Amino acid sequence: MSKSSVRCKQLERIYPLVKNSYQISEEGIGARRLQQLLREGHARRLAHNQYLSTLRWQKMTPEEKHLARVIAYAKSCENPVFTHLSAAILHGIPVLKIPRTVHVRSVAGSPHSGISSHQDRHTLEAPITYFYGGVKATDVLSTVIGCARTLPLEEALVVADGALSRQRKSSRVTRSALYEALTHLSHKGSAKARRVAQLMSDKSDSPGETLTRLRLHEFGLYPQEQYRVRTDAGEYFGDFGFEQQKVILEFDGRVKQTNQVMNPDGWAIDREKERENALLRKGWRILRVNWHHVSSRNPVVLEQALRDFGLLH
Repeated sequence: MSKSSVRCKQLERIYPLVKNSYQISEEGIGARRLQQLLREGHARRLAHNQYLSTLRWQKMTPEEKHLARVIAYAKSCENPVFTHLSAAILHGIPVLKIPRTVHVRSVAGSPHSGISSHQDRHTLEAPITYFYGGVKATDVLSTVIGCARTLPLEEALVVADGALSRQRKSSRVTRSALYEALTHLSHKGSAKARRVAQLMSDKSDSPGETLTRLRLHEFGLYPQEQYRVRTDAGEYFGDFGFEQQKVILEFDGRVKQTNQVMNPDGWAIDREKERENALLRKGWRILRVNWHHVSSRNPVVLEQALRDFGLLH
């Protein structure tokens, strides 16, 4: 199932859980009791007159919590259109950081707390995609453009790569269409958008891979992505391949993606291990990195690992 399909199912599941005071009163909980539940921490106010059980909130992932807040504002604001990172999450596009506020296109009426309002012409004129319950957001292309113009490079690049990902079965944009759009912008944020266009890739399978590629570029390294090596145990696909040095660089998390519940007996893991051993027999080495390596706060950690494998001198 594609990430966008999973997100649609999450939205459909969460939507009825966010309720207003009238709906809660229909369940036998009056205004005084609701206020008591809020004071005692058993309920959460997500937006004006929109509430969610704290127990349900605590069981949600960060993305689901943001979806719940999006739903709350969709129910409480006047005809909102969600944009930027909120729209990306609705579309099932991975994000590097879950935003603290909900991103919307110029909310009518009085200002709302917890909202970041965007009123630039591009956002105001963007086509709209409709989701379950009438929730609306800017379309995928406009969402990526908005993020590319306003977000820090690494966050914007994760969104762009996610929109181009082969894992998206629907609402996927082509690299050529996105490149054309990002490189022909004018005014505020156009230079940032062009930088994203130059660096984005349709071969990244996760935010971690995107960030790894960006860090490698900062060191002047441009390995082949999704590198394939034929071995006597089958084909091995590495996140990044340095052919001359015979090094495969993997962002930690790939094994987690391979180890699916559909293979509870560990068969997939065993096959992966066989291919790794066959790769080593052919003289290749595997460098594994994780979030600690690719964090911008720890450049020396990745640098030392690259030097240890002869990729930097």
